[in-house]
Amino acid sequence: MKTFQINILSEIDTEKVMTVLDGMVQAGLIEIKNYNWTGVAPNNDQLDEIIDESELAPYYSAQEVRDILKM
Repeated sequence: MKTFQINILSEIDTEKVMTVLDGMVQAGLIEIKNYNWTGVAPNNDQLDEIIDESELAPYYSAQEVRDILKM
């Protein structure tokens, strides 16, 4: 299985693209999952708070905690 991200460049073309994709879904060729999440990177204060709340700091260095939490 392969995962792709599709960016539709024109809002006008969204319906056309979705029609093609819906046909492929109905044929059992693909599965569509809609992810509209756009993350914002935390600032240093937020990172420190996340590290403190994770309760990993006594056992790991700040960099190790960031790696564990993928930050």
